[in-house]
This record gives sequence, C-alpha cells and structure tokens, in this order.
Amino acid sequence: MSRILFFLVALIAVAFAVLVFAPGVIPVAAYKGRIELAASNAMGREVTIGDNLSFRIVPHTAFHVEDLEIANADGFDGAYLARVGEADIGVKLFSLLSGAVEVDRFILTEPDIILARGRDGSVNWNLAATDEPGEATDESATRDIRFGDLRIIDGKARFSDEAAGKTYAAEAMNLTVTLNSLAEPLEASGTMLFQGAPSEVDIVLTSLSNLMRREPGNLKVDLKVDDAVLGADLTIDTGETLGYAGPVRLNAPDLPAFGALLGLDVADAPGFDRLKLAGTVDGGANSLRLSNSDITFDDIDAHGALRFDWSGARPKAGGVLSTEQLDLRRYLPPPSENAQGFPAWSEASINFSSLRNVDADFDISTDAIFLNDLAMGQSRLKITVVNGRLTADIPELAMYGGQGSGQLVVNARGAKPSFSGNFDMGAVQAQPLSLDLLKHDNLLGLGGFKFNFTATGASQAAIMSSMDGAGGFDIANGALKGVNIAKIARAVASLQQGFNPAALQRAVSEARGPSQQTDFSEFLSDFKITDGLVNAPTITLTGPYLTMTGKGNVNLPLQTIDLRLSPRAADTIDGSGARSISIPLRIGGTFSKPTIGIDAEALVLGGAQKTIRDVLKGVSGGNVAEEEAPAGDNAEPQEEPTPEETALGLLDSIFGQKPKKDDEKGE
Repeated sequence: MSRILFFLVALIAVAFAVLVFAPGVIPVAAYKGRIELAASNAMGREVTIGDNLSFRIVPHTAFHVEDLEIANADGFDGAYLARVGEADIGVKLFSLLSGAVEVDRFILTEPDIILARGRDGSVNWNLAATDEPGEATDESATRDIRFGDLRIIDGKARFSDEAAGKTYAAEAMNLTVTLNSLAEPLEASGTMLFQGAPSEVDIVLTSLSNLMRREPGNLKVDLKVDDAVLGADLTIDTGETLGYAGPVRLNAPDLPAFGALLGLDVADAPGFDRLKLAGTVDGGANSLRLSNSDITFDDIDAHGALRFDWSGARPKAGGVLSTEQLDLRRYLPPPSENAQGFPAWSEASINFSSLRNVDADFDISTDAIFLNDLAMGQSRLKITVVNGRLTADIPELAMYGGQGSGQLVVNARGAKPSFSGNFDMGAVQAQPLSLDLLKHDNLLGLGGFKFNFTATGASQAAIMSSMDGAGGFDIANGALKGVNIAKIARAVASLQQGFNPAALQRAVSEARGPSQQTDFSEFLSDFKITDGLVNAPTITLTGPYLTMTGKGNVNLPLQTIDLRLSPRAADTIDGSGARSISIPLRIGGTFSKPTIGIDAEALVLGGAQKTIRDVLKGVSGGNVAEEEAPAGDNAEPQEEPTPEETALGLLDSIFGQKPKKDDEKGE
C-alpha cells in the first residue's frame, strides 16, 4: 500500500514538473506552421502569425501571439482583412476537456480591421462557414464560449462601400466586452474616435447563439457621436440580408456636422441646421422606413412616416407628413430691417445649394405656411427634389380666407438659379393680403387672382429684374381706402360752374383724407410682365356713383407706379338720368409712398381746356396771354406763358402736384 501511495505521489510530482517546466523547454515556435495551417483551413483565408509566439500552463493556461494577420479576400484592395498587434488569450484548460471554451482573458492590442463592400455588392468578410446561407447550424456542433476579461485596446476599424462611395473609420477604440455565454447577452461599452469625432458606445446584443443559427436577435444601442445622440432597441436578422426593426431616436443639434460624419455633404446654406426624430424603424443595410414618427427639422415639427435610402451618391428621403405649421422663413432672405413702408429688394445672394443635399419626395399636409410676411392656411403640398431641382405642387392652398392651387419650381442645378410658378386663387380677402404683401391696408374686398411667372437670379433684386409672366385680378364688393374718387371728380366739375380756388383745393383735400374711400362692386385688371415691367392695358372699376377705366405700368425693379385712370362720376347711385362728370387721375410714386391726384396735364390738354381758359380769363380780367410790358425803355420783352402752362401752374397749386420738400409728408 505504501508503495502504491509513493507511486501516485511521484506521478503527481512529475506531472506538476511538466506543467511548470515544459512551456519553457518545448519549442512552441516549432509548431508555428501547424498553427497557421490549421487556422487558415478553419477560416478559409491565409492566417499568419509572428515569430514571438508563447504558451504557458501555470499559473494560468495562456497563449501570447504577436503580429496575427488574416488575409484579405481576392479582388479587394489591401493585404489583410484584420491585423492584431498583440493577442493575450487565457484559457481554462480543464473546461476544454468538457467540450466548452472558457476564456478568462482575451486582450487584443492595436487590432486593425478593414471591411469592404464592392460595387457588385460582394464583401470581404465572408469567411469559411459550415452551412449555406439561410441554413441553420447544428447546435450540437457549436461549443459554448465564455469570456472573462475581454478588451480591445487602441483598436482601429474601417468600412468602405464602393457602391455608395462612402468610407467610415473608427480609431482609438477602447472597448470592454462581457460575454458569460453564447446564450447570454454580449455587452460592450467604451470610447472611440468615429470619423475623428469623440464617441461613446454602449451595446447589448442578445444573443450570439441566435445569430450563429441565423435566428433573430436583439440589439440595444446607445451611441453618442460628438453632439449627436442615437438610441435604438432593435430586433436584428442576419440571414441572407441584414434586417432590423424597432424603436429608434436621434437628436442631431448640428445637422451639417452629423451629416459630415456619415459622409453626407450638407451644404452651408440657410436651413438644414438640426434634426430630431423618434419612431419605429424597419430597414436594412442601405435603407430604412420610419413609421409613427415625430420629427423636428429646423423650425418644423411634423408627424408621419419617413423613408431614407443612402445607397447612392446622394441620399434620398421621402414620406407622408402632417404638421401644424410649415415655417419656410429660415430658407428665404429676411425682410429689410427698419424699412419705412415697402422694403427695398435685397441684393444679398440667396443660397439654394441645400437643394443638392438630398433628393426628396414628400406629401405634406399643414395647417399654416409662412413665407416671410405672407401667411397661408390649411394646405397640402407634394414636394419633389431631384438633383437640386425642387417642384412644389400645391393642389390645396388656403390664403387669407380663399382657396386655390398652384405650383412653384426652383432649379438650383446651374450656377444661376431659375424659378417658375403659377397660382390660381379665389375668394381672397384683399385687405389682409395687401397689408402683408404691399405693406398697406387700403384695398378692401373679396376676389381672386391668377399669376404665372418665370425668373432667374440669385437675389431678390435680380429675380425682380428678370421676371416675365402674366396674370390678373378680379375683386368684388370692396373699396379703395384713403381717397374718394367720385368726390374728386365732382370737385373738379365745379370749374364749369364758377371758379373758387380755395373751395376747390379744400374739396380735393377732403376727398383724399384717411376717412374717405371709393366703394366699388367690381375692380379688375389683366397684366403682363416683361423683364420686371408690369403692363396693365386695361383697368376697370365699377361702383356706386362711379365707373372708371385706365391703364399703366408698374416697375418692379425700381418699385415705381405710373397708372393713368379715367373715372366718370355721376350724381345718382346708378348713374341713370344724372349729369356725368369725367376727370383724369394719376397714381404714381413708389411702393413705399404711392401718390394719387388729378392728372393735370391730361385735364388741361383734354376736354376741359376751353373751360379752364375761360376760367383763367375771368380770374385775370382779360386774355390770359396778354400781359403788361415791364416798365422802362430798356426792358427786355418776357416770353409769354401759354394758357396751358398757366392752367397747369394753377392746378398744381390746387391739387398739390408740385414737388414737395423732403420733410413734407406726401398724400
């Protein structure tokens, strides 16, 4: 018995000596070739390791490998798929005897992983597999793996997609991974530089065994890249193609910077500043759909469904959205500050390069649209953007109580943007529209208008100078505030009954007071636009005590007005059986300071010329052309003013047509 006991003790001592001293005396490097061959056969790629290969059994079974390299796939640039500077792997030896792999330490130092997708969709990370795509792996053939201390130190990874023309890179990767079993969650957290931006990552994957059997798993991600925050709780499927679904959230307060991280060139143009969204995603490697989503884009809050596709050189976005207000003021030149009256056209360049950031196809319903000072109501828009050309079809457009439709096209493909549009509106309230558009509320009534135009230019001033088009308006049951045209006509008619300059001047002044207005039942006109010059060949106004025709021009670039009107006033409301009075009017001035008054030149040169001559004769006591010669024999004869010049001078003093001093306020 003692001999047997002595034998067992001796056997244990020898085994212990082997475990202690064998790793130091056995030439592990002699087996380097066998290890490389076995690893290459297992992975289907050539695997090489450096000469510094070591192995020990105590105090822990461990392998140390340097310069481990896995070759790249044929047809891809680069010598390797992955390269590891150092790998320190500790394995529990007795667990291997039971068929399990239990790693108590797995530390990779300076790993460098290069992933690539070719133009034909092929990838370089397809390694040798035991089954065909879509075919489940035999669970009994998969050993369980347990990790203890699993770390990646100063790692790098790069992914290039030739089909999309995009490359993404992560550096300074320092990750800690926990994996107690293939059937349990894999947890990873750490820091890195993604595309040069400081990033934090926290990942939970459930579970690797499901993915190895090509069954769905769950992935929870919390990622912070610079100022952008991304969160997701997804069911993922790695079968024949990558798929994922579940709730996601994104907050990118600096959208251009976030777009640059993803390889998207968000041009430095008005808007495209921030993006925030949350919803349920369903997508793959190159596209996704977002349903039941809440989106904040710049100053626009919307709800609905979205879709994104980033497989091409330019991303595509689309969807069906609803929003309380579509605020487009951020994308337009701001109105002039401290402008008195109508602001001057801005010479500042308008940057439409943001239209080249993304292609789009959106159907949007909104309760309100804001375009600088213009406010529109409940509307529906179908917006498409293709390579810098925006088309906004507006089948439903509410504006100042009216309804209509329209289309607007902005083409920013070339060096100089171009524009076109057409609008057809009905039952619009004229007063609030003129207040917002023309900066005065002198037009009342309910009417419609049609307008189509084309223009080119990169500023408001350039657009107005190049505008061509046509249109018209028809306003019913309204009024022109600030002037009573019928009262002016009746005042001028007093010239035929007796001349009282003071009374006439007072009557005309009262007719242009703030409490006065010209009522009409219909006010309409058609117009054409050529190089910014609006020509209205016919202007018609019909109302109680008054009918009026006219024509004229409006110079959009210079913001000047020149309209000549011929009102005919009557003494009765319907004009029947009454004396008819005709008097020419002229509307001039600028958009900021329009003027209205008697067209004295037309009055003198027209049918009232003889009456005025007679009046002037009565005032002067004789022939208006006859003046007494100046006293003195050497006095030079003075050129006699014509009756027309004398009449114009008198009418100017009565009707206020003389040029006013700068400090005098025009009517």
